[in-house]
Amino acid sequence: MLREIELNSLARACKYSVIPNRLGFCGPPQSFKKLLPFIESPQQEKTKEIKAILSQFNALYPYLELIAQSNSLNPFDAAVIEAYWIGNSLLENVSQRELQRTILSFQNFGFPREIAEKKAASLPDEVLPHHSFHVLYITFISPKLEKLVRNFDNCMIKWGKVEKAGESKLSVKTIELLREGAEFKLREKLKEIDSGFVADAKKGDFVSIHWNSAIEILSEEQLQKYTHSNLRSINSSR
Repeated sequence: MLREIELNSLARACKYSVIPNRLGFCGPPQSFKKLLPFIESPQQEKTKEIKAILSQFNALYPYLELIAQSNSLNPFDAAVIEAYWIGNSLLENVSQRELQRTILSFQNFGFPREIAEKKAASLPDEVLPHHSFHVLYITFISPKLEKLVRNFDNCMIKWGKVEKAGESKLSVKTIELLREGAEFKLREKLKEIDSGFVADAKKGDFVSIHWNSAIEILSEEQLQKYTHSNLRSINSSR
C-alpha cells in the first residue's frame, strides 16, 4: 500500500510538470517523453530515473527540498508533493529565513542576483512556499516566459467546476487572474480546457487546472486555501 501511494504521488508530480516541460518552459528538454509513460503506468523500477528528471526542474525541486527539510521528510514524500502543488499544513512549518535562502538559491539557475536579493529581502509576512507563491511573487526563472499576467494565469494552479464534459474538452467554471493597479485579483470565468488527465470527469466535479489542462479531481476547498492565502499576503505587501 505504501509503495502504491509513493508511485501515485510521483506520478502526480509528473502530471503537473509535463505540460510546462512540453511547452519548453521548465525542466530538461523533452523530459515529458519519459514522464508521460510513467504517468500512464507507474513502475517501481522507473522511480529513480523519474526522480532524477524532476530534480532538474529548477522551479520545482528547490521547493520540494525546502518543504521536506522543514518537516524532516524526503523531497518526494507524498505529503511534500501535495504541499507544493495543492497545499497542506506542511507549508506552515517552513520559516521565512529558509524560504529566503531558497529564493537566493535561484541565482544558481540564472535568476538575476539583484532581483533574487530584492525579493528575499522584501518577502511578505505569512507567505508560504506553495506553487502560487512562485507564480505570483517570484514569477518566472526561465527567460523563455514573458512576465505577463496571462502567463501567470496559465501557470497558476487553478480550480474549476465542470459544467460540461466532452471527449477531449471540459467546459469549466473557473477563475481568471488579473491585475488591478498593483494588486492581483481573481474573477470567475467560464472556459473550455483540455480534459488532460481526467478524461473521466463529469459535471459537478472540481478539477485542478495547469496551463489550460485538467490535472486531477480534487475538492474545491483543498484547491483554494493556500492560493487565497498567498494572494492576500502578496497583495498586502505592495
